[in-house]
Amino acid sequence: MRSGRGIAVAAFGCAILTHHDARAQDATLHGVFTGSIGVTDNVTSAAEPPAGPGPEADGLATASPGLIFTYTTPRTAQTLSYTFSTSLFFRHAEASSYSNVAAWTGRFVTSPRTSLTLGASGSQGQLNTFQLEQTPGTTTLQGNAGGTTNFVQGSFNEGFSFQPSPVWSLGQAATFAVYNPLLDRPQRTYSVTNTLNANRSFRHDVAALALSVGYTHFDNVPVTDTDPTTEDTYTSRDQLLSTLVASWQHDLGRRFSSQLDLGGVVATDLAGGAGSLARPSGLAALRYLHERGDAAELAYTYAATPNVFLQQIQLSHMLTLRAAVPIRPAWHLSVEGSASAQLSQPLETNAEGDLDTGPTTLAVLTDVGLLWSPVIVIPDFALALRYQHANQRTEARTAELPDTRVVRNTLLLSVSGAFPRQMAPGSRILMTQPFGSAGPSGTPRREPTPSEPLEGEAPASAGTGDAAR
Repeated sequence: MRSGRGIAVAAFGCAILTHHDARAQDATLHGVFTGSIGVTDNVTSAAEPPAGPGPEADGLATASPGLIFTYTTPRTAQTLSYTFSTSLFFRHAEASSYSNVAAWTGRFVTSPRTSLTLGASGSQGQLNTFQLEQTPGTTTLQGNAGGTTNFVQGSFNEGFSFQPSPVWSLGQAATFAVYNPLLDRPQRTYSVTNTLNANRSFRHDVAALALSVGYTHFDNVPVTDTDPTTEDTYTSRDQLLSTLVASWQHDLGRRFSSQLDLGGVVATDLAGGAGSLARPSGLAALRYLHERGDAAELAYTYAATPNVFLQQIQLSHMLTLRAAVPIRPAWHLSVEGSASAQLSQPLETNAEGDLDTGPTTLAVLTDVGLLWSPVIVIPDFALALRYQHANQRTEARTAELPDTRVVRNTLLLSVSGAFPRQMAPGSRILMTQPFGSAGPSGTPRREPTPSEPLEGEAPASAGTGDAAR
């Protein structure tokens, strides 16, 4: 959640709660709000015939108010936030969704050379295939099972960084997450991941090595059955992902940088005895970052990641372009958006009992917004005209069945802002995350100065500040 998320609801009383006492500079409270109205040609993300009934159009409205409280001292920084999001459809109320999300993050300088990050989040709500909570520059491409599901979800993150010298840094990060749909036979997912990394900074480069091990347990997974006359059966899956990646980041001038990650991933089936599957993994990215917040990134990744909605680990190629740049500063016009293409295959047991890949899914997502951000009394205010196109095609398991194709177009008019103004500009796009939350992230530190960190100052870390996302 950032300054661009929305206008504060006046009832939040932000101005009243920011007292001018002795510690007022350490505590801030911001209200955020995003609201939209628009139309879509596929309200339930229905598949095209003959695989599905075909799409239906509808109008929709979304609202997402929230509060962000931050508290900082010379050695700590903490953030507590709450957001309520809802999507309401005019003619198909059954497709409406909502969510309540509460999160806390904290960063603590534990010594002149070490720092600790902690984070926890919880969410509850009703989920469907139509999600618009993210802004155009941060939209992620991820499949889900379709339909409407009530759920609860929680996660905990921890990260630790140690800087033994001005140019070397070591990091560790751990994450635990659980997703629980509220069904008669809940298809729960539990996952825990731990990452270790080492970074070496040069004048214009950063080299890193990251090792990540993740365990995922899937409950009540439906067993694939192409015969509709037989009774459905369910099983559980326990899978282990081990990833080792070497990374090199390089400055290409004042505002451009590049990143290249090369390594491998081994997926192991722990419960079914289907063995292991090894694949390469990698990331290549070209990034642009301006001091005022303008940013762009072109990135390609090949990785294995769990999908809690589909209850499977997916091997996927992903190509993404994200940008947030001004069009005419004098008119306060800018554009932000993303375009992603993904080719993915699930890891599953084949007919011979070995761990293999399943049917291929090709998905394309384009999300673009034209923003007008005038300097007026209400801070961080923006109007946006937004267009989103989604197109997904999944291969059938047998030649007798048709491929499944889902196409959806959406047009929205949105208003957003924050009150009071958050002075840090920040980036309006989501940079591609590296392998492991403790890995190198974003633009490397330029021209490192060989000096010791001051008492109470956070030592430089290799991305462990992102571990409490």
